[in-house]
Amino acid sequence: MVDEQLSAALRDLPGRVLNVPVEERQHLFQNVSSVLKNSAN
Repeated sequence: MVDEQLSAALRDLPGRVLNVPVEERQHLFQNVSSVLKNSAN
């Protein structure tokens, strides 16, 4: 389950960061950070 979440969070991350409004970028990075923190447990 964690692998699937991590894969989804990282899938095409550079493209998504470049193509979303600046206001939404923080949410993208928070999502990735959350998944990484949960995968460490």
